Amino acid sequence: MAVSVADGGSTSTQGRVAARSSIPDEAMEIGGRVWYPHDLAFGRSVADFQWRLKAVSLEGLTVGMLEYGMPVKITTGELEDAYQVNFPLFGRIRFSQGNRVVVGSAATAAIHGPVQATSIQGWSEPTQMLGLKIPAALMHQELEALLGRSPRQPLEFEGSFDLTSHRGKEWRSAVDLLVASLRSPDSLLSTPLVARAAVQYAVRGLLLSAPNNFSEELAGAVETVGSASVRRAVDFMEANAHLPLTLESVAADACVSPRALQQGFRAHLDSTPMEHLRGIRLRKVRSELLSGTASTRINEVAARWGFPHAGRFAIRYAKTFGEHPSQTLKRITGN
Repeated sequence: MAVSVADGGSTSTQGRVAARSSIPDEAMEIGGRVWYPHDLAFGRSVADFQWRLKAVSLEGLTVGMLEYGMPVKITTGELEDAYQVNFPLFGRIRFSQGNRVVVGSAATAAIHGPVQATSIQGWSEPTQMLGLKIPAALMHQELEALLGRSPRQPLEFEGSFDLTSHRGKEWRSAVDLLVASLRSPDSLLSTPLVARAAVQYAVRGLLLSAPNNFSEELAGAVETVGSASVRRAVDFMEANAHLPLTLESVAADACVSPRALQQGFRAHLDSTPMEHLRGIRLRKVRSELLSGTASTRINEVAARWGFPHAGRFAIRYAKTFGEHPSQTLKRITGN
């Protein structure tokens, strides 16, 4: 959908928005749809107003860059259904929510929760702000997956996040993957499966890295998983290997948390759940090839068992069974 803006224009395609304007009302209207409804205050003449926004939506998460050409103050009500993470790539911005105030910079991010009004004040110097709007439902879904249970209290962040810490630097790398999609429509993140993984990486990384009321539990020891739970998980994967299984779905069936299941597999099988699942699927492919005919198409069999990339599949197959899939089929069919 295209949105007309008087002096620069705005385009919106498949969740991607690029806009600029010299009219405050237009900036508030477009920015309100991408981020949140807000009020905008500035001290200079309206003739000096300049605004620019770029944003993209990935699996429900919005990542965007925001610039103003003069000092402004942005105020919103409660965010209600989302968490917001903001920090300048250059320059400094004052963020507040309730009584909390964070002076954001390239070294410090501000994290706002769904409750309490917020304000953003800055752009007295050239500043480019990067923001992530994370739906509360997505945040809670990933928190539940990490905890292995439903949270019994609302998630609350402390408000600021040190991006120069070891974890902060790692999380910035996750955000850089999302920013790559913002800067280029041809990014790998245009593929839904890749986008989903990148978004999960960023959200889970935030939960594990930014101080919050679940940090102690998330960093704590994982419950011990016995061989019976690992066997249950293996049996579940054997019976459902044809389905798009995830670590979370396997862990749920085994009645353990994803982190605990990973540690259980390392302890009992010296592997990970997803590595073990790939091994099961490879054996399923081999079984079909061993009972194949001259009309059997290797790529179709491989794709059916979750190996869509022929080259990578062939390498895995040869490494596992000591021969290429075509050799297996030729040996059986004689062709």
